[in-house]
Amino acid sequence: MLKPVEMRELRIVTLDDHIDGVIKRIDALGSVHLTDIESFLEEWEGLIEPSKADAALIKSSELLARIDNLIALLRPQTGGKKSLKEMLFKAPEEEKGEKIRVEERRLEEIEKEFGELEHTVTTLIGENETLKEELSNTEQLLVVLKILEDFGVDLDFVGEHEFISVYAGKLPSMNLEELGSTLEAITGENHLVVSKKIEEGEESFAFAVIVTLKKDKEEVGRALSRLDFESWQSPGNIPDSTKDAIIEAKAGIQRLESEIKDKEHEIEEIRSEKFKHLLVMQELVQIEESKAKVKVLFGESERVRVIEGWTPKEKVEEVIEGINEETGGFSIVEVRKPKREDVRVPSLLNNPRIVKPFESVIKMYGHPLYKDIDPTLITAIMFPLLFGLMFPDIGHGFFILLLGVALTRFTGMGKGIREMGIIIALCGLCSMAAGVLFGEFLGFSYHASKLVGASIEGVAVPEWLIITWNPFEPIEDIKLFFVLTMLIGALHMGLGLFLNVVNNFSSRNILDVIGGFVKIWCLFGALYFLLVLFGIRFIGLKTGIVIFIMLPILLLFGLRIVSELRHGEGGEQSNGGKGEKRAIMDYLIILIDGVIDALLENFFRFLANIVSYGRILALALCHAALIEVFILLSFMCLQINPVIGPVMAAVVFILGTALVVILEAIMAGIHTIRLHFYEWFTKFYEGGGVEFSPFKLRRTYTY
Repeated sequence: MLKPVEMRELRIVTLDDHIDGVIKRIDALGSVHLTDIESFLEEWEGLIEPSKADAALIKSSELLARIDNLIALLRPQTGGKKSLKEMLFKAPEEEKGEKIRVEERRLEEIEKEFGELEHTVTTLIGENETLKEELSNTEQLLVVLKILEDFGVDLDFVGEHEFISVYAGKLPSMNLEELGSTLEAITGENHLVVSKKIEEGEESFAFAVIVTLKKDKEEVGRALSRLDFESWQSPGNIPDSTKDAIIEAKAGIQRLESEIKDKEHEIEEIRSEKFKHLLVMQELVQIEESKAKVKVLFGESERVRVIEGWTPKEKVEEVIEGINEETGGFSIVEVRKPKREDVRVPSLLNNPRIVKPFESVIKMYGHPLYKDIDPTLITAIMFPLLFGLMFPDIGHGFFILLLGVALTRFTGMGKGIREMGIIIALCGLCSMAAGVLFGEFLGFSYHASKLVGASIEGVAVPEWLIITWNPFEPIEDIKLFFVLTMLIGALHMGLGLFLNVVNNFSSRNILDVIGGFVKIWCLFGALYFLLVLFGIRFIGLKTGIVIFIMLPILLLFGLRIVSELRHGEGGEQSNGGKGEKRAIMDYLIILIDGVIDALLENFFRFLANIVSYGRILALALCHAALIEVFILLSFMCLQINPVIGPVMAAVVFILGTALVVILEAIMAGIHTIRLHFYEWFTKFYEGGGVEFSPFKLRRTYTY
């Protein structure tokens, strides 16, 4: 459980004729992680080469893009607003389609059928868009015609006449006043302007009919251009009479609306009859594309394909039997045991169900390498404990527990939210346990009762709200509690250093194993140094300094020197095969590096890390002090008025409790994560591994 699942490397060699069947069988097995053959080409010594993308991949990708586009056009529009729950918690994986049993089909057949459907749909949509555009133009024309009818103007009146020019069009409303003054400056009183305001979206325009003398045409035209006047031209296919044109436009609108409705009805019929079938086509093509894509990972020769992959140790026999059955024995499956240090090996975590949600915390830092210790189990224990110590309260912890349970029980929540609910629920339980230990219930404690009594004369907290049994009181026992946090930090980090020793031991790295034990020694030397500062000694000061501080620092210094010298011997080879002679400056740099490693990278860093666990005390004090402020304010409100006072006190207490629970829970969660990431993981955990992802063709609508 403390290591990723043991893997085996699979090397499958099969005939090219069997490759599609092998891919299907690997999909059915669901336990083989496929990897790119290029990582292993050197081992084949030129016998194979990477596969290239074939025509099937290009064809399926292009067809899939066309299908996706048509699905987007036909997808039903969901009406109404989504609820907050749907927006925040609806998991994509839960939006599954209906399962339909279909027969496997060739890509050419799907392409032919889809082509006919695509042509029908795109033709209908194109015709519908054309009709909508014509309808929009006709509606705009009707607006203008009605305005002209209000002005008493026929269409044949607009334009050039023997002595006058008549303009019709629209301009911004703010330019209407300037239009009158400009025309007056040009024509004097020899002009006429009638206008009506119209709204187009958020902008305001005016439609105007302007009559001027023909001799002023050029100047008037330039003036209208400056005023953003958009001239309106009458369509040539309508009657000259405005009244007749309105009748014809209304008839045209009715006709267009009817045609659009008919087209939309046809599209809706196709949507209801063919949409699910289109989704089936999409998946079938996705499967074909996935098959073609995965072939690019394989190696190939003239008639043979080579597949490289990984599978858990317990699945090896099942995979071998499946491949041999699929190929009729015309295949070779070589199984190898990889080294834990091989970074190519994917890692699969296998943890109990109650612990599994904490894998998400681990993966926030980085998925474990195959060689890494899996810290999920220990994290599942320590994470809620540290959170509880930072947020100790029976009542507030119960609220957190209820929130966690709610997140795990509500249907429709995504998997990630449900797992988060388990983490929150466990944190709430530990908060309640710490609340019992510290004697806090909804902020009421022995210290809170004394604070109320000392601040408000004649007022006392009811005894039933106070837990008299409280071994620890953070506010009154700050020194003791800080010492306890340092002990917790040292034990937590010491466990991390021990796990690093285990990792090095499994790698047969004896020098690092010795160095790991010395680091644990140095860590507790840093703890001893801090305890001495607090006046706590269990042996003589000089003896303690020598044993717990000086000796581990000297040993770390020596181990660093040995490591650097060994590295030089193995890594710097001259042409004659002998190590290059070091200069005096090289030895000086090695000595300085040893001092830095022993003092700064270890001892002083351990000091800082241990003190960093003091944030447990800081958060516990912050929580207690903040809620006590609201408790004190609540009791003060009780003194205001016998009627209004209790109401105000209840409001202050409820709002204060909500604020404290939200803020302190978030802060405790953040700092708990920080302690794991920066103080604990850095002692043994590397991360950055490849997650085990077995090849599986995605199936949503078929089975």
